[in-house]
Amino acid sequence: MHRFYLPPQQLHSEYISLPEQLAHQVRNVLRMRIGEVITLFDGEGTEYDATIADIHRDDVTVQLGDPRPCVGEPRLHLTLFHSLLKKDRFEWALEKGTEIGVSRFVPMHTARVIAEGASEIKRARWQRIVIEAAELAGRGILPPIDEIHTLPQAFARLSAFDLAIFAWEEATGYTLRDAVRDYRAVNGDKVPRVALFIGAEGGFTPEEAEAARAAGCKIVTLGRRVMRAETASIAAAAALLYEWS
Repeated sequence: MHRFYLPPQQLHSEYISLPEQLAHQVRNVLRMRIGEVITLFDGEGTEYDATIADIHRDDVTVQLGDPRPCVGEPRLHLTLFHSLLKKDRFEWALEKGTEIGVSRFVPMHTARVIAEGASEIKRARWQRIVIEAAELAGRGILPPIDEIHTLPQAFARLSAFDLAIFAWEEATGYTLRDAVRDYRAVNGDKVPRVALFIGAEGGFTPEEAEAARAAGCKIVTLGRRVMRAETASIAAAAALLYEWS
């Protein structure tokens, strides 16, 4: 079943005309025919089967079925606070993070960031990457991409989370598993809201790690092997989602 995102305001009636780009994909790329069915989801947790009712050169009309809740969302709400990386590497983290179940992305400008900021064009591309990954992965809710934060701005948001994990390559002894164990020892089976911090290509500085500790983060090692930042983010996020999802 081909699956596509449309904003809720476009899913407003039984019969709808698909936006031009989506109509082109259905008509000319997939070469679908009247009577075939696609799935449309609104990015807020609801999806519909949509039967192709009419195809014209400049228009594709579909008939929406009954709404139903999407089932592709994990139990764990995981916000990934990720330092900016070079273009393709940060985009890879957005794509794969969306696929595995990250709930929200917060780009950060930290001490060792060498990437440029986010122009409107770049942010639009980030959003498109997240949408396409959500379509592929069966997600029901589009993960928002926040404005770029400094580390102090990110720490100021920690009151909204039950567990904050700060992955630092210079940490020793205390692992991601230890952080999960310690949370469960106090909270039992309660599923937390988790903040996961991942640094830039050069990682975090000792000063940033100390600030994270003072802000209430658990400073963890991800093991003895050195990983690229985007690999570390997906490995850690996948482990956390496995624990609670």
